[in-house]
Amino acid sequence: MRKEDQIREIPEEDEELSPEFKRELKRRLADADNPVRYVVFSDITGDGKWRFWLDVSTDCYGMSIDQATLFKREHVARAVAMAYSGKRKNDLLIAKITTRNDKRKVLRYDKP
Repeated sequence: MRKEDQIREIPEEDEELSPEFKRELKRRLADADNPVRYVVFSDITGDGKWRFWLDVSTDCYGMSIDQATLFKREHVARAVAMAYSGKRKNDLLIAKITTRNDKRKVLRYDKP
């Protein structure tokens, strides 16, 4: 779709929004407000004492969860983990976290 076509699809201010358009806007706003994110990490000892968090922007690992790259979708985080681990199975794992109050807290760790 061309950019001009996308601009034409947006209703004018004086036009009434369709119910489908309103539902889609509400869904996208709720999705944006959801504090759940996913991060990729490596548990090098296997007991959870040493976790390194993947930072995709610098292409390296950090020792703090605050350095980790946040992913909105779990399948994207898994695809990145697979790309970084190559053919090694269970090399990188996914953690489900919350970013509520600008603090990162782990909700669930993947098990190797």
